[in-house]
Amino acid sequence: MDNHDLVHEWLTFAQMDFLTAKHLYDSMYPKPLEIICYHCQQSIEKLLKGALISHGVAIKKTHDLGLLAETLQEYMEVPDEYLEMCDDLTPYGVKIRYPQELAIEEYHVKKALSETQKLYEWLTASLTDDSDV
Repeated sequence: MDNHDLVHEWLTFAQMDFLTAKHLYDSMYPKPLEIICYHCQQSIEKLLKGALISHGVAIKKTHDLGLLAETLQEYMEVPDEYLEMCDDLTPYGVKIRYPQELAIEEYHVKKALSETQKLYEWLTASLTDDSDV
């Protein structure tokens, strides 16, 4: 599989996670708050890994979005605002999967969805603008 196909595969999986998060938020009652936040984190994790792959970087097995975004800074500018959003979303990748690790309220979910939307738009735009992909 060439680099372009691999990046496209990561983008497809990221899109599925983000669409799942939005669907669960819009359609389910009661809202599965933890699961929505988890899919937000997973979407951005996959986009960051896809962006790294597009620059020829071997990706690390980590769920730490801040670490992935800092690594990406070696290849492109990552605004401080986006680094902070990555740090906000990181706990939803692992801690959220276990009972009593995080107490999630609806405002957390709204923030996660909003931050994911901004990061998603920025990362997908940067990937589609990248002539190497």
